Parts: sequence; structure tokens; C-alpha cells
Amino acid sequence: MNPPDKCPQCGGALEERSGKYGKFLGCVNFPQCRFTFDLSGETTNIKCPNCGKSLRFRSSTYGRFLSCSGYPECRFAYNPGFSEHPDVFCPKCGKTLELKTIEEKKFLSCTGHPDCDFTLEWVEDTEFMEKKLNYPKCPRCNSELVKRTGKFGTFLGCISYPECKFTFDLERANQAELKCPDCGKKLEIRQGRYGPFVGCTGFPECRYIFDLRN
Repeated sequence: MNPPDKCPQCGGALEERSGKYGKFLGCVNFPQCRFTFDLSGETTNIKCPNCGKSLRFRSSTYGRFLSCSGYPECRFAYNPGFSEHPDVFCPKCGKTLELKTIEEKKFLSCTGHPDCDFTLEWVEDTEFMEKKLNYPKCPRCNSELVKRTGKFGTFLGCISYPECKFTFDLERANQAELKCPDCGKKLEIRQGRYGPFVGCTGFPECRYIFDLRN
């Protein structure tokens, strides 16, 4: 998928920026609009099973994963490190792909082997995985909260799972109170132009926010 000419969410101009995880296109109307388009991922010849567009490599604190190049219109993602994940299919024969490790190297390999010889090297982005996102601490055990995606959407979950099963999302009411990692004040769910987000009650002195939609 080619980069968009303008922001598909608000129609604003896009400009190339560099973040701690690589280059991306960002909307000039930030922070009102938080659309971004990743420029760092390698496009593969594996097709998204939901919309048919190419899948691209991306990185997160959970490791390397494949994401639809049609994001944000299509939010399909494949991470073989998760116990539950969707299937992706061989571009040569259409059979399911699976992650294999051969001599300490990882490959996506076709389950039709040896009749089908398709493989795709799976290289972990170790530098990215070492970086930490500035999410709040778990209010139950004080471990780190990390971003996860389940069948009901994106949420924060305790990194100590399954010992600690605390989760936080933007839809549930009566959740445990989270503290701002920058100033220690209470965080609260707020409504913005493009939906809910979490902000510090110490605003405007503290401008900490996080948004689970992206």
C-alpha cells in the first residue's frame, strides 16, 4: 500500500517525522488528530485474509508481527507469539503458514512442505523490543502495563499475566484507578474529537495522555 496523500481521518496534510521506533507520516493537526502511517515496515507478498492487501512487518514490545497495509481501515494483525492468533496463508499454494525455528533462525514456512517450498525469514527487531512505552503501572501488583489486542479490541494488560490478570480498556466502567507515570496524579477517561482517551487530571501542568486506538 502506498502512503496516503492526505490524512484519511480529517483530511489534513501529512508530514514525515522520525520517532524512537522509526520514520512515519503524521497528521499536521496533531494532537487533535492522531493518525499515523508507518514508513519503517517491510512489505511482504502475503495477503491479508480480511481485505486482500499486502501484509507489512511491524514491531512492538511483543515482538515482530504482520499488519495489514490497509491500516487503519483494516486492522488485521498476525503475531505468532500470541497463543491465539489468526491464520495467514501461503501466497504460492494457499495453505496455512506457520512459524518455525531452524538453527536459531525463524521462518514462516508453508504447511504444504515439501510440495510447497515457500519460506519467509522472520527477523525480530530486538532494538524495538528493548524500548519501553510510557504506560501506567498496574494498580494491583505495580508491574508494567503493556498494550494488547483481544477479540474485543485493544486494552492494557499486566505484564505479569497470568499471575496478575488486571486489564484496563476505554469502554468498561468502574475500573481500578490508574496513576500518571509522569506526575503521579489520577488518570481519567476523556472524550476527544476522535473518541475516548486517557489524560492526567493534572492538566495543563501535566500533559500526559495515552490513546489505545492506535
